[in-house]
Amino acid sequence: MGRLVLTFDDRHVAGWEAALPLFDAVGAQVTFFVVEADLLDEEEQAGVRRILSAGHSVGSHGARHRNAPQAIAELGAAEYLRTEIDSSVDALRALGAAATSFAYPNSRRDETTDAVLLDVFDHLRGGGPRTSDLAAARSAVVAAGTRVFPGCGFDTARGDVPRENDAAALSELLRELAEGGGTLVLYAHEIAPVAKGNHIHPDRLAAVLAEAHGLGLRMNGL
Repeated sequence: MGRLVLTFDDRHVAGWEAALPLFDAVGAQVTFFVVEADLLDEEEQAGVRRILSAGHSVGSHGARHRNAPQAIAELGAAEYLRTEIDSSVDALRALGAAATSFAYPNSRRDETTDAVLLDVFDHLRGGGPRTSDLAAARSAVVAAGTRVFPGCGFDTARGDVPRENDAAALSELLRELAEGGGTLVLYAHEIAPVAKGNHIHPDRLAAVLAEAHGLGLRMNGL
């Protein structure tokens, strides 16, 4: 049976919490990668706790969203971990999150960063653009036991600029996943009809969830 993992990045706690009924409707568990966890206000902290209580997982997106390869090259691995990772993980665990997974800011990663961060986290997620090219999308499907996931974006827009329409390619990819197995990790950011930054429309998210559910895909977090 194939597995679809839905992940959401940054600090859109209120919008994520508002979308919880969409996940509940199909029994999906997802992962939210939180940036600036040590700066969350009281309402954001309460929102993270409610997300966790609903059965979802919360991972780290870094303390200050720094590009990992550049930061490690400039600071060294030990200082990067101290300044960018440790405070993020500590803040998330204080809220009750296991924080055993990490999403690379701006999808920037390499073999060196993977080696450094796999000593801290169970799973890492990179990223690639939303695409209507089925062959390119297939590269995001990985086998069981993988710890570093390529990830594929599925935001619908950035501000008022729509992303490439990938609905047909993603539908075919989900069908192939159901038939052939493997794991596909998708990522988006804010969940809202409109937003200034990267976001996925709730209707599009609901359609993907319904399609995956209908195909019998497992939907759990990292």
